[in-house]
Amino acid sequence: MMMEKWDETRARQIRRLLRVKKRRHRKFQRHMAWRWTKLDDSWRYPDGRDNKLRLQYKGYPPKVKVGFRSPKLVRFLHPSGKREILVYRVEDLYTVDPFTEVVRIASNVGLRKRLEIVRFAQKFGIRVLNPGKIPEVRLETPPQLLEEGLETLVEEIETEEKLEKELESISEREKETKKESSAEENKE
Repeated sequence: MMMEKWDETRARQIRRLLRVKKRRHRKFQRHMAWRWTKLDDSWRYPDGRDNKLRLQYKGYPPKVKVGFRSPKLVRFLHPSGKREILVYRVEDLYTVDPFTEVVRIASNVGLRKRLEIVRFAQKFGIRVLNPGKIPEVRLETPPQLLEEGLETLVEEIETEEKLEKELESISEREKETKKESSAEENKE
């Protein structure tokens, strides 16, 4: 009872802070970018000795300062309020929680692997932020999580873990037999 209430208040607080973050977001402009097209808009610190922006004169755009930072609870969250996970392969999706996390596919992932990742994510209701232009897969709203799908995923992960443990035990046995055989050879 108390835990549910705490989760509810935390969720409400995160939603409020996301609104605050959106409202306070500033677009910091490079000095004189509004005057010359050859200067890009992206922020560069004004270094000049008499630079008006550096000296924070009235009438100039704001300078980047610590006070403009977003609230700590929502600092690296997606605007949906979920954590972003960078994915390189399908195996990275095994640990993703679709209720609290969303997935962004890395830029250096090719079309074939991207297609596999999108199919897997769609199967288990994981939201992909940048699926790309994939002709075969029609992206719809993510389906509700199926109990069977989750159970099969858990079973697959458990079987993989069992296989890994068996392999480790086999390799340990081999090491022990090698040690015993080398000990016997040393005695002779």
